[in-house]
Amino acid sequence: MCSDFHRAESGTELLARLEGRRSLKEIEPCLFADEDSLMHGATEFHGPEGTGKTEMLYHVTARCILPRSEGGLETEVLFIDTDYHFDMLRLVTVLEHRLSQSSEETVKLCLGRLFLVHCSSSSQLLLTLHSLEAMLCRRPSLCLLILDSFSAFYWVDRANGGESVHLQESTLKKCSQLLEKLVNEYRLAVFATTQSLMRKSPSATEGPAPASSRPAAGVDSRPYLCKAWQQLVTRRLCFSKDESQTRNQFSLVSRHLKSNCLKKLFFIIGESGVEFCGYVSK
Repeated sequence: MCSDFHRAESGTELLARLEGRRSLKEIEPCLFADEDSLMHGATEFHGPEGTGKTEMLYHVTARCILPRSEGGLETEVLFIDTDYHFDMLRLVTVLEHRLSQSSEETVKLCLGRLFLVHCSSSSQLLLTLHSLEAMLCRRPSLCLLILDSFSAFYWVDRANGGESVHLQESTLKKCSQLLEKLVNEYRLAVFATTQSLMRKSPSATEGPAPASSRPAAGVDSRPYLCKAWQQLVTRRLCFSKDESQTRNQFSLVSRHLKSNCLKKLFFIIGESGVEFCGYVSK
C-alpha cells in the first residue's frame, strides 16, 4: 500500500508528509546545539540503569507534545516501551510543571499527541516497525520515535540464536534496517536507549588508568549490538551519575560519531523533570 502511495505522491503531498519533521536542535537545543539539518541518523542514549536516560526521554517527549504557546513544538511522538518501565504519571507530572495553567483538559490535549506501544520481544518490535510507514504517511506531525530500550532483548536473542552470530542478530538487524528507511525517507528523529553491558578492557601494558584520566562512564563502552545499528547511530549520549555530589546531579557526554566532537553536559532531575546546569566542550 505504501509503495503505491509513493508512486502517486505529488509535491504537495510530499510537503504534507514532511511538514511536521523537526531538526534535533529544535527538539532540544541544549543537547543538539550544532544540529540544524533534518538529515540525521539515530541518537543512542547509552549508560547503566539509574543515570537519567528515561528521564531525558520524558524531557524531550514533553518538549515535543507541549503546545507552542507553552514553549513546545506541538508535534507527535511514538514511544515504544520494551522494558515496560514507562511511567505515565511521571510524564504527567513533568507536563503539569511546564504548563503555565495546568488543567486536566490541557494535559489530555498534550497526551493526545503521544502514542505508546509496548513490545515484549524483538519479533514484536520488528512487526511494530513494519507498520510504522503507513502511520507516518497518515500523520505528518509525527516527528520523533523513541525506543526504550533497543537492547532489551539482547540476551534473549543471543540465547535463541545458539552458536550462530547471524541468527543472534538477525531480528535486530532487520529492525535497524527498517529504522534506517524511516529516518531516510521520512526524516524521522529516532532516540533509543541502550544499557551498558560491556566495557573495553584496559591494555595489559598500560595497567589501570588513574581515576582522574578515565573517560566518563559509557565513553569506553564496547559496542555490542549488530553492525546495522552501529552504522545507523550518528550521535551517542553516554550517561552517568555523579555520586560525589550532594545534589541529584547527572552528566552525559555527547559524541558525534562522524566528526568525533565531544561535549559534556550536567543536569539535575527534579519534580519538574530535567534541568540543564552547565556544559564543557572538548
